[in-house]
Amino acid sequence: MSVNIKKYVKSVLLLAVTFFFLYLAFRGNDFGKLYAELKNANYFYAIAGALTGIVIGSFIRALRWRYFLNPLKRNIPMYNLFSSIMVGYMMNSIIPRAGEIYRPVLLANKEKISRTSAFGTILVERVFDVLTMLISFGICVIYFRQKLSSAFPDYNLEAISLYTFIVIFLFIIFIIVILFNLEKSEAIIEKLTKKFLPEKYHKKIGEIFVSLINGFLFIKYPKYYIQIFILSALLWFSYVISTYLTILAFDLDLNLLDANLILTMITFAVTIPLPANSAGIYHLFCTATLVNIYGINNETAFGFATVSHLLGLLGLIIIGAYFFLKENLNIKKAKEISGQESKLDPGSGI
Repeated sequence: MSVNIKKYVKSVLLLAVTFFFLYLAFRGNDFGKLYAELKNANYFYAIAGALTGIVIGSFIRALRWRYFLNPLKRNIPMYNLFSSIMVGYMMNSIIPRAGEIYRPVLLANKEKISRTSAFGTILVERVFDVLTMLISFGICVIYFRQKLSSAFPDYNLEAISLYTFIVIFLFIIFIIVILFNLEKSEAIIEKLTKKFLPEKYHKKIGEIFVSLINGFLFIKYPKYYIQIFILSALLWFSYVISTYLTILAFDLDLNLLDANLILTMITFAVTIPLPANSAGIYHLFCTATLVNIYGINNETAFGFATVSHLLGLLGLIIIGAYFFLKENLNIKKAKEISGQESKLDPGSGI
């Protein structure tokens, strides 16, 4: 099967899954009532909510990313960080997970740092995002224990969150051990690659391994810890505020803690990489949370999910496209940069 056919089949399957989840979220809705909900929504609050998550959230994310990158290159300009994030989000919105590669490579090309090490900082970012989400979910499990147990009687949510947290924690410990024993770790990797891989591959893999680990070098700088933890909390809080403003747009009788639960459930959903910023699965999880946990009617719940997702998607694409054009990028350059996923070099520069 050729590469183009594989891409076509993959795209068709992803779209099919997206529409399947949209169907699950939409079924049972009265179209007339749904239209009334969408018509009566306060779009000032809804747009404010979307912009809070996109602009303020991304600015905080850029600040935190700079701390992860400081061991590679100190005080990278905020403009370069923010614009790379927004272009990456735009790419993610079009092609699932493409922005995860595009963003670090774009920044690495600008700042003349290792692409692989820059990609390593994205892995660090994801670890912190997952930890923040799990802490938030832990708070939800404690505060909404009865509601969650009633909505998901077949699942031990406390055990699931605890086991996931333990796995992430052990991964962090593993990385710390590697960082503080880098020479020994390199020797082990070299020994293993020599044993199982051809000569032309084992040296390259060793170099890529070291460059990826360099993305975690912030661990060696305790002076950054407080700033990173504070920014991680502020980042999540900006998303909570974004969700709460959309709640106000639909005049729902819910508070910030409720917004935190809704956000947590949506965040679980968007970890599944589907087109259009995880459309379908986003709507399903959001609608199910509002209906099953809070008893909100289907039309209001689906209207909330639709407005929240659509404004977020449009905002990411419009702002990302602005920086995409301002950086004099084009589709050809985008494909070239995204195509470097399989050849992230361990050296610096382009």
